[in-house]
Amino acid sequence: MAQVVTARLFVILVTLGLGAAAGCGAPQYTYVKNTTHRTYFKVPASWRVVDEKALKQMSGSTPAPESEGGWTVAYDAAQDPSPAHLVGSNTAEPIVYASVQPVPKEAREQISLDSLRDLLLPVTPAARATSSASGTSFSGFSLVSDTELTAPPGFRGVHEVFQYRVQGGPPQTFDQTVYVNKDASKVYALLLRCSNECYRERRAEIETVTASFTVKEG
Repeated sequence: MAQVVTARLFVILVTLGLGAAAGCGAPQYTYVKNTTHRTYFKVPASWRVVDEKALKQMSGSTPAPESEGGWTVAYDAAQDPSPAHLVGSNTAEPIVYASVQPVPKEAREQISLDSLRDLLLPVTPAARATSSASGTSFSGFSLVSDTELTAPPGFRGVHEVFQYRVQGGPPQTFDQTVYVNKDASKVYALLLRCSNECYRERRAEIETVTASFTVKEG
């Protein structure tokens, strides 16, 4: 009888030990946040942050710096993270770009759901026509889904999934979420991209990142 009790106790201790080891393992996600803008999202722990200086150089002067009320950050699933994966002809692994930008007072009345759709890339027919007329490296547009968002209360937003060829390369999938706050003074954007094949294979992983994007009024 004592041997049976001892055996059972051994099994229990081993099970508890395995559970503790699992609990103490490496985290699954990196939680990215900007407390000033109350903006949050998470990425798989294996994704690595893109060098901030390189990201700013690629972005040029368009995004406002934090000193002017803006914020940009990017995380890349590639072994060698680079902002070039945001704009290159073929991105074989997911990359995510997040941005919070102030809207000048004189432009706030012009903010619409369509302007949110076209914030980062031409999505609406009008924006694509303008882009095509002026010359563009994007071609072969295909809209996968278009969803209007109403959360958090008072915010408006859109979630777009669409495809483009970049510089004549293979089709790429873009997953974009954009919000504007109550008084249209600030826009919040999250953009993920990778090749169509990558998006199909890693869709659950990508959708986890998209679903985690949270913005709150300051």
